[in-house]
Amino acid sequence: MTEQQKEEIISSLEAQLSGDNLKDALFLQEQAEKYSAQEGGTEIADEILKLAMSKMPQENQEYLKNMIYIGERRLNQVYQEALNLANQHMTAKSLVLTKQLYQHIKEKFQESDTGRFFSFRNLLESNLYYQLYHPTKNLLKTPFDFTSYIGLHGYNLVELRRTEEAIPVLQEAIRFNPVNPDPRFELAEIYKLTGNQKLLLETIRETAEICTSAYALARCYTNMGYYCTEKKDYDSAVCFYFESMIFEKHPAVPGELHHISTITGEPITPPTRKQVLAAFEKYKIQNGPSPEVLHVVTELSKQAQERQNWAEAVYYFYVIYDITKDPAAKAMFERCQERLEAEKQETESK
Repeated sequence: MTEQQKEEIISSLEAQLSGDNLKDALFLQEQAEKYSAQEGGTEIADEILKLAMSKMPQENQEYLKNMIYIGERRLNQVYQEALNLANQHMTAKSLVLTKQLYQHIKEKFQESDTGRFFSFRNLLESNLYYQLYHPTKNLLKTPFDFTSYIGLHGYNLVELRRTEEAIPVLQEAIRFNPVNPDPRFELAEIYKLTGNQKLLLETIRETAEICTSAYALARCYTNMGYYCTEKKDYDSAVCFYFESMIFEKHPAVPGELHHISTITGEPITPPTRKQVLAAFEKYKIQNGPSPEVLHVVTELSKQAQERQNWAEAVYYFYVIYDITKDPAAKAMFERCQERLEAEKQETESK
């Protein structure tokens, strides 16, 4: 992003300010979060947060700094450094930073009698949470994605084989976003490592209910393939592995099927649909997206169409197609994408 582009973004945001300092600060924090999630958007997010701070009274500035800073650095800066270290396999150094983040978040963002903090990444997740959990407290938005921040701490602990310490950490990550499957997948990996088959199955069942992507569904089913192989229920394992490949062809699955063939001494035969559904029923695993997920994303797609918000409609119809492989959903996705492109061209021509 060029300096001119940054200046244009800041100027555009300043033009949208209302004059109400608190309202403007909250608006700018949301914009900073949006840009920080984009590739190369960290610098502009930092500039937006500085602008947000400048719009607050001094006492509010001090409160905000106490909440979103560790020393002189914002939480997102600490997280980014920790993530970079983890990606470079410098896990012990990353752990020092993620521990600071974890302790800070637990101390500063506690649940109260009337409110609870959440880190939903989008409208789909917040609506799905309402649908599944029926909350009675006010849902308070965290300034950053704390599920990812805490999840990285859990990941670091797992990498260092401190699995028992990682379990409550990952449970805390789930608390900030119960409909994000990522920390549940990490928990499943712990239960694989520790051989806790009971909790592995329980975690897979819970995760299957909240999946909003083909990747997540496929990972649930490969985990079930692993579970059934450990239980020596090889026929069911084959069913789960083949079902996973409908959603995503993971390169490890053929190897797992070959492993089963070696154990049983029998060639692998693709299961019938009846056999697949029987395996899902046997283990009480949701086959395909849950009714709640489908209901929420379908309603959101309808609302987006009614508002002619084609960007949102494209996203929701993509999600529907991704998790159902329904050709009708694909057709709607393409139609909304065409309208979005036409809208962009019309705007650019003015």
